[in-house]
Amino acid sequence: MLCSISDFISKLSSMAKQRSNPHRAGKRRTPSTKLPIPETQYVSSDDVLKKVCEQIRVEGCFAFDTEFVMEDCFGAEVCLVQLATESLVAVVDPFEVKSLASVWELVGDPNVEVIVHAGMEDLALCQVQGGVTPQSVFDCQVACGLVSVDYPLSLSKITRSMIGVRLHKSQTLTDWRRRPLSKEQMRYAADDVIYLPAVYRSLSKKLERKGRTSWLLEEMERFCKAETYLRSDDEKVFRLKGSGVLDGQGLAIARELVKARDELAAKYNRPIRGVIRDHLIVEIAKHRWVNPADIKTLRGLNLRVDGIQRLAAAVKNACDSPKEQWPVPAPPKDETDQEAAMTLLAGAVVRSYCAQHSISHQLVASKKDLGAFVQTIVRQKDTDSHPLPMQIGWRGETVGNVVQKVLAGKVMVGLRKDKDGLTVVVQ
Repeated sequence: MLCSISDFISKLSSMAKQRSNPHRAGKRRTPSTKLPIPETQYVSSDDVLKKVCEQIRVEGCFAFDTEFVMEDCFGAEVCLVQLATESLVAVVDPFEVKSLASVWELVGDPNVEVIVHAGMEDLALCQVQGGVTPQSVFDCQVACGLVSVDYPLSLSKITRSMIGVRLHKSQTLTDWRRRPLSKEQMRYAADDVIYLPAVYRSLSKKLERKGRTSWLLEEMERFCKAETYLRSDDEKVFRLKGSGVLDGQGLAIARELVKARDELAAKYNRPIRGVIRDHLIVEIAKHRWVNPADIKTLRGLNLRVDGIQRLAAAVKNACDSPKEQWPVPAPPKDETDQEAAMTLLAGAVVRSYCAQHSISHQLVASKKDLGAFVQTIVRQKDTDSHPLPMQIGWRGETVGNVVQKVLAGKVMVGLRKDKDGLTVVVQ
């Protein structure tokens, strides 16, 4: 049966979605697993924290999490640190201990494995506040996406799926600055790490059975690089909403304004976007305003006179900088209609492949990554010096290789009806 390419792509995507739904055959039943749980220890002194960290170092592996607040201040204020191994559970109070250096040192010890769940923000604290780069990380959320289509999964869903434990998360909006902590708060905080060692064991076995342990190691390399947690000034500029309209000098002005915003946020102890929002930075950069009176006319700007003067000085500094120091604007999007259609086809193939091989397609490639990959193939670009993610590693060896063959016309894509419905066939 012949059909249009749009209908074919629609069928591919629909089939992939059905296969990626773990509940398509009914609700999944999980066993009620009871695990031996150590008693939670409240750590409020440096001596006790030191002993806890020494024990963790001997065991060589621990679960790590934090509770922090950053809604009304500059940076993150750490309110609790949770640690757990097979034999201990510790909730550390940063308001009582003098230093968390021993915890940061653990996270940065290459001989100690750190188990986290969606732990990028928690690990960033180690880098930003402790000056230590994480060295040996196992992120359970990422690992789960490498052995199943379920990604990203919350901690409660992962514990239920992997070890049959139901978590009761009832303190998601609690104020972690308040003391004393209630029993409910302590229970909630401890639950974030208590079960991670067991989840780690379960996921490690699944990765080994599927031959994907090396995949996780590859993914965790990014977690162990300082640049992952410390954005450059240029990166901050390109992340500003609306910055795509700025030319080189406009980007240079925005870069100086971002620096000024960080300084003012630290000075006032306010969130950076509470000092000046992104779109206002872009607006000032477009107009090249060096006069504080002009900047003051902006609606939504809530700064004192000294703050506005600091912004004006930043604009002048950027305007006086040589052109060679300006950021280079990103090239305009020039995707053709044919490339857009091929990207849709590639996306459907990726989703189908991942559904059939129990991999999360969200981990394979974003829409932007997939579009760049398609353009590289269609335009035969040389990417040897800067290969794309889908050209290297486990992505390149598996789904990237399949997509490349499909788009090069070396293999055919079809649909076959079987007991599970329509199945994509690449041959």
